Amino acid sequence: MKLAVYGKGGSGKTTLTASLLQFLNYFCNKRVLGIDGDHNLHLAHELGATSTDIQRGQLGPAQDIGNDLDWLRHYFAGTNPRITADLPMIKTTPPGEGSRLLRLSEPAQWRLRYVTLINGVELIRVGDFTEDDYRKKCFHSKTGAIEIFLKHVWEDSNEAIAVDMSAGKDVFASPLPSLFDGNLYVVKPTRKSVANAKDFLEHAKKFGVEMLVVATDIRDRDEIKAITNSLARPVDAVIPHDLFFLQRDSLLLERPPHVCEASFAVLDAFYQLTDILLQLPSHNWDQMLTRMIYHHEETAADWAGIKCNDQVLPGFDPFESFRLCLR
Repeated sequence: MKLAVYGKGGSGKTTLTASLLQFLNYFCNKRVLGIDGDHNLHLAHELGATSTDIQRGQLGPAQDIGNDLDWLRHYFAGTNPRITADLPMIKTTPPGEGSRLLRLSEPAQWRLRYVTLINGVELIRVGDFTEDDYRKKCFHSKTGAIEIFLKHVWEDSNEAIAVDMSAGKDVFASPLPSLFDGNLYVVKPTRKSVANAKDFLEHAKKFGVEMLVVATDIRDRDEIKAITNSLARPVDAVIPHDLFFLQRDSLLLERPPHVCEASFAVLDAFYQLTDILLQLPSHNWDQMLTRMIYHHEETAADWAGIKCNDQVLPGFDPFESFRLCLR
């Protein structure tokens, strides 16, 4: 199961991502990988790393995938003959014959290079801007690393990947949303949060992306009704206002409490959300491949500066082996 979590800053997006990862790991016994795709880089702390750990670099030698794109491209390109010096891999390049396609659980070089383990949850970070990036690159040059990674690493039924996404709706200009089994939008009962949600959901509908709406910080049914009326659609899950979430953001605590310490109301809400997620249809391989090729040949060709269609082998199905073993 691959999940993406979107939301306006302050909506509880990162808190929900971290709590969901911990819940799936602790209560559902799933192997989980979190990807921090937001330049604010708060997911490590939300998973239980202290500010001191982060500042002193005590989370291990893991590199940020968004700042290591040359290695990432070379590694996953494998021996694909359609990726060359003249036709380099870009973020929209679909896997081809010879590409390195891996299962999440198998030992591999990328794990040693990128993964940090925090309280049972594996974490990869896209990374923040470096000094060389300023005035030269936008953050989306880094989030392309997520797209490359998710096309080449696949999880089985007892594993989950959740990405704490950046807030921008320009994500729909790429096939990235189609790589997820569930796209979740987090909304709070405030005017700004609901307005952002409405705008985002309209874009999702325009691009054919099914969204799940998760209402957070909810105190009563009136707030749920207000969100539902404003969005002209029901919410799919409700996370209540609770002391647990206030403690997770408290300056008085060195590290946030684990989800196993949450109240019954919070745990019940995550059980209901998880039940919805586990019933989502599994990977639609044909749709993913079609969208990958379309975005690569039609969209990326406008800005990539290479003959994108030369990187696509007609009739080749890079996911054939996964169709059989990842049911």
